[in-house]
Amino acid sequence: MVEKAPQLPADISWHFIGHLQSNKVKALLEAVPNLSLLETVDSEKLANKLDSTVAALGRPPLAVFVQVNTSGEESKYGVEPQDCVALARHIHTSCSNLRLAGLMTIGMPDYSSRPENFQCLAECRSAVCEALGLPEAEVELSMGMSGDFEQAIEMGSTNVRVGSTIFGARQYNK
Repeated sequence: MVEKAPQLPADISWHFIGHLQSNKVKALLEAVPNLSLLETVDSEKLANKLDSTVAALGRPPLAVFVQVNTSGEESKYGVEPQDCVALARHIHTSCSNLRLAGLMTIGMPDYSSRPENFQCLAECRSAVCEALGLPEAEVELSMGMSGDFEQAIEMGSTNVRVGSTIFGARQYNK
């Protein structure tokens, strides 16, 4: 994204999806001034780094989603479901340069998720909204990819990621 964004029109509203290391935050935010959403905040450390960098760059608040590991897979990033409220509360109350916009989860390795993964994220949203006094309609759920987006929508997803349906399967370097 850091390489490609400057080559494309400045009116694109970019969403970053994927694990972001805190030492890469400044480079990302400087190179992509029209980054409007970061979907994968998975720690207080990352939230704090984003918050301070957004402030230092004089940017408007950045919308973020808390990433929740609903499948329990060790290979996935994200907070455990029982830790979701604490991270959401930290962002909402301690990070004035971030706006808690929602929760997200990444599907299973075959790009599908079992219904319980989606149900878990919906339950996390309910718990976050109750704890923070937010209406559920104001907290998005980003779940579902090309292989399971219809099921995700049925279970409450407001944001799906269907890149491989649009662009084709990703080609990985060997």
